[in-house]
Amino acid sequence: MKLLIVTIATLLFSLVNAQTGVPDINSLAVQKHLRSRSALIAFEKRQRQDHFFRQNLSSVAQKADAIVAAIRQEEIDNYWRVPGTPDKNDTDERFAGEVFPKARPLINGTKLWNVVKRMPKGALLHAHLSAMLPYGTILETLLHTEGMVIAASQDVSTEENRRNASIWFAHVNHTIAGNEPSIHSTDYVPNTQVPVAVAANSFPGGQQGFIDFVKTKVTLSPEQSIRHELGVDEVWRTFQAAFGPAGSMISYEPIVRTFYQKLFSRLAADHINWVEIRAGGSSGALVHEGQENVDPDLDIWWNVLLEELHKFQKTPEGADFWGARVIWSDSRGKNRTLLTKSMGIALERKRRHPQLFSGYDVVAQEDLGRPLADMAPELIWFQQQAEESNLTIPFFFHAGETLGDGNSTDLNLFDAVLFGTRRIGHGFSLYKHPRLIDEVIENGIMVEVCPISNEVLRLATDILHHPLPAMIAHGIPTAISNDDPAILGQDAAGLSYDFYQTIQGFDNIGLAGLGALAQNSIRWSNFEDQSEVEWVRDIDFGENGDGIKAQRLQQWNTKWESFCQWVVDEYGKDYATEI
Repeated sequence: MKLLIVTIATLLFSLVNAQTGVPDINSLAVQKHLRSRSALIAFEKRQRQDHFFRQNLSSVAQKADAIVAAIRQEEIDNYWRVPGTPDKNDTDERFAGEVFPKARPLINGTKLWNVVKRMPKGALLHAHLSAMLPYGTILETLLHTEGMVIAASQDVSTEENRRNASIWFAHVNHTIAGNEPSIHSTDYVPNTQVPVAVAANSFPGGQQGFIDFVKTKVTLSPEQSIRHELGVDEVWRTFQAAFGPAGSMISYEPIVRTFYQKLFSRLAADHINWVEIRAGGSSGALVHEGQENVDPDLDIWWNVLLEELHKFQKTPEGADFWGARVIWSDSRGKNRTLLTKSMGIALERKRRHPQLFSGYDVVAQEDLGRPLADMAPELIWFQQQAEESNLTIPFFFHAGETLGDGNSTDLNLFDAVLFGTRRIGHGFSLYKHPRLIDEVIENGIMVEVCPISNEVLRLATDILHHPLPAMIAHGIPTAISNDDPAILGQDAAGLSYDFYQTIQGFDNIGLAGLGALAQNSIRWSNFEDQSEVEWVRDIDFGENGDGIKAQRLQQWNTKWESFCQWVVDEYGKDYATEI
């Protein structure tokens, strides 16, 4: 009887369609359109930078990809889609892809987060040293380190004073009277050093109140990061002001050593195997244990880094951590004299630590700093000096971190490509330049994409407005990085939040797309000094080569397959899929 009813209903529907002139879904015209539609979509996807990776997924990886797609959609429908109510001024409204500061407290309650946390992420290629480890972690160490002091430019007795004061930390090896007014007292004498423990214990709200106050000086608050109407320059002023006190936290040797151990440990725990750190031009001031003056030996800082790295690699949790290299980074605000002086220091560090130092970059706010074209004389001089000294120290330029289209910051992309940069940091405006996109693809230049950073620093209002999908669709090699997670709100050393935002925000990414991004991070890692020919060869050969890069790609592939099997075992019974 039911079959008869369905048949009659179908006939009646077809009759109505015939009478109105609307073709049936199964008509030749409609089916022709749908076939053309599928063919056009498939044709475009062949241009994507993750196409080859997807075409070579194992059956287990295909199943894991489908399971994760089902998890993602379920959470979009049932977890993220919550309409606001007028009586609450729509503050309860939430949706998939909303601004990161609002989404962050909710992310950890999702299954997709559990998947992303477990995923092998390959390499972290774009991160600035003093903003890599959460400051709460560093402060806990400071509070328990003898001789650490804090000073402020004015007392912080009022909310306005707390907002306007500058602070910094140091180590002293002499006794400071504990009865002097602390920084929160109206009697505090500006720039007077106070023991950190005394300042914290006497601070309104105790140690937690003190920690919360210090964090306001070294992090961007959620409220600041979403004030897009104030523009990029405004948030950058606050952002760059954070690096002074943040850097002063890690200048005393015992704290620096603890900093590295915790940093490497957290990267490894987030399934990151390799890191390339931007540091150099403003780093290297180290005070030895029990001392208060900076050691003038410029190699001491880097010796400590290497010692702690090797120490960590000998531990069980560090046994699978491949290592770290440093991309020497100078401020793009330096004049010619200061820049060439620092470049000379960078070349000398490369001679002394050839494996540690991997490349060169210029950093700080790109819109207000010197454009690469203006620095061309210094950059060419640097290349000549490196070549004469038989040193391999390629460029890894920040470029295109801007909303501009045709301004000097946007045009940095052209200079970066012409100078032979091997990767581009951010490349936010690259999608606006079709010819340059072709150059980037043809020359195998990868873009280090930092989604949360670009949002918090007001280039994109949220993940949904980020140009990453356009880059991937055009075929531009890309990988995910976290830039300055301690300042920008991730409050984590790893990549999981940026990975989560990427897969959760875009339907075309999925687990397979995320896997391609992770594999890219290894494919474009600078594991060893290589000529341009060797660099391109190893990228092209990938896991089929015979060098370090091929070995590590093979190791990551094994981790990827194991991870995909875990996804299937963990969630397959609840999310049945057909492959």
